[in-house]
Amino acid sequence: MDNKTKLLHRLVALFLILAALTGISAAGLYSLQIINGEQYRQQAERHLTSTSVVSAARGEILDRYGRPLITNESVYSIRFDYAYWDHKNQNNILLQLVQLVISAGVPVPTELPITQQAPYTFTCKAEDKTYQRLVKFINERNDKDALKLKETYGVTKAEELDAASVLEVLKQYYKVRDTYSEDNARWIIEQRYRMSQAAFSRNTPFIFAENVPISLIAEIKERHQLFRGVNVETSTIRKYETDYAAQILGRTGIIYQEEWKDYKEKGYSMTDIVGKSGIERSMEEHLRGKKGSRMIDTDITGEITGSLETAAPRAGDNVVLTIDIELQKVAEESLKRVLSNIETARGGAAVLMKVDTGEVLAAASYPTYSQRTFNQDSKKINENPLEPTRSRAFQMAYPPGSTFKPMIAVAGLEQGVITPQTKMVCNHFYDRFKSRRFTCLGLHKELDLTGAVKKSCNIYFYETGYMLGGKTIEQWSQKFGFGQKTGIEVGEVAGSAAGPSYREKMLINSPMLNKWQPGDVVQAAIGQSDNSATPLQLANYTATLANGGTRYKPTLIKSIKSYDYSRTVLDNKPIVEEDLKLDPKNLQVVTTAMQAVAEEGGTAARTFSDYPMKIAVKTGTAEHAGGKDFGGNQKDHAVFVGFAPADNPQVALAIVGECAGHGSDVAPVARDILDAYFQGEGMMHQVPLENTLQK
Repeated sequence: MDNKTKLLHRLVALFLILAALTGISAAGLYSLQIINGEQYRQQAERHLTSTSVVSAARGEILDRYGRPLITNESVYSIRFDYAYWDHKNQNNILLQLVQLVISAGVPVPTELPITQQAPYTFTCKAEDKTYQRLVKFINERNDKDALKLKETYGVTKAEELDAASVLEVLKQYYKVRDTYSEDNARWIIEQRYRMSQAAFSRNTPFIFAENVPISLIAEIKERHQLFRGVNVETSTIRKYETDYAAQILGRTGIIYQEEWKDYKEKGYSMTDIVGKSGIERSMEEHLRGKKGSRMIDTDITGEITGSLETAAPRAGDNVVLTIDIELQKVAEESLKRVLSNIETARGGAAVLMKVDTGEVLAAASYPTYSQRTFNQDSKKINENPLEPTRSRAFQMAYPPGSTFKPMIAVAGLEQGVITPQTKMVCNHFYDRFKSRRFTCLGLHKELDLTGAVKKSCNIYFYETGYMLGGKTIEQWSQKFGFGQKTGIEVGEVAGSAAGPSYREKMLINSPMLNKWQPGDVVQAAIGQSDNSATPLQLANYTATLANGGTRYKPTLIKSIKSYDYSRTVLDNKPIVEEDLKLDPKNLQVVTTAMQAVAEEGGTAARTFSDYPMKIAVKTGTAEHAGGKDFGGNQKDHAVFVGFAPADNPQVALAIVGECAGHGSDVAPVARDILDAYFQGEGMMHQVPLENTLQK
């Protein structure tokens, strides 16, 4: 056999082998696709497998004695999965789901800042984030939409549209048919907008509703062919165990698109719930928990056919606050009772703190709201011009008025411009300046320092302030923490410490202001001029007087416990911001003078002259210009500060009543709080009251 024949045989053999392999492959494919194709297709439909993230429960928030303030509750949620979602019929599906949820008695989540019924108006101010988010969304539509906006409405920016026109623009964008009724179209637009804001996509499912009843879940399951891509998951929501401390605790919510960049870098998913305000926001790092994962089998409609948890989630750490919720309750209820009976009062705040640690025991704000009913009351809350969600204890600054005088007394004694025996004559007028005459509310004749504090004599402190000078007053204000943020864990404002350097800063933005003048010095000495302070700063300043001159950093955090309470993640220790190194003798003089304020003849005697404990207090009547924060109301603010017991201070407090008159008018709030602290059952820091029998 020659070589050509051998080669031919080899080629034939190779061809036969290839033909056989091709035949086998073809037979396999025929069996797979034709003979058993339907069976395998059904199996594939039953076994679409994906990995799902399992959310972790947020940590709990408790008061200083372990009483729960915010916990978690397991609920059913309705989730949309993009891959299975019926995009073509989504408007009709959304409307049916809305109707089902409403009929089940579940509040339908809303996000558009527009009233639900005509006549349509915006439900928030132009500077609010919800409004700005809406405007940005419309303005970022494509050029075709922008052109239509201009042609239809004669405007180029969404800011120029009224609420009804905004709804019409969104209606066109989401292709909502005119055949829908006005109310139904409004609901569809609302939910489509929510989906847009949540960036609903293949990688980002959408939570349509939370805390839905099992009866609604069963109905959705029965109609799963209609509701493709609509699934049910078990999740946790925040459960509010108290009606108090709403501004301190804060709220949670979804991540908005403008926030996504920051959260993405920290490992969040866009569907995650995060803290939006208060402790929920500031302690987000500890509260958030660690996610788990689960392998999920679904059919072609997205219906879950089985699941296997591959990594268990771990709940977040638990945050223990310094707040005593019982004291918080007393403070809030007393503020409401007292201020609601003062016709001109608009709002107010009260802060109670420990003088030797900086721990805040209560921080009440009025008006307030309940976290438990926030969703039902949100429209009323958001439309309230007094802004109940704003913490007046931390986020509003007021002129301190005469409550500033004890600090000026300390500064005068420390600088040597006065002594405890220094006397001055009050004839109602202060005539040092020819260009302007300053006055006192009284005609006190001759007074020493104790008498000046007791009677709150302006003349005495005008002259003391003049001798100190504006620069020195400003420096002492800063030593006591005025004009700077305290470092409290929730949002706050810095206020201002009046003085020549602060006025220079003001002139940069307001060149029409007058430069610092000698008249400003004497005004600053009685807590006016450019002075402003939060109730928290006032309480901390008073605590510094009480404890001998150590200014602590105020705090709301007592400790942080692990998710299972087995270990302490953080045990918060007192932080000293500044040791003023004050002469104890000078402090005792001022303390004695503040005690006199609560005694017969003092400005707080009406409330405290019969109090069974020595306390040191100061009232204030703070003038202000009104402005938008106070609705143009120029009635004086009522301010009150104090500490107790006077001879062994434990707590300091500050009360502010917006447009409420004189400090003595809010003194009953202080008495209620002190009564609760020293006499309340379960209080851990009681002291014997004077003139009472002890068992």
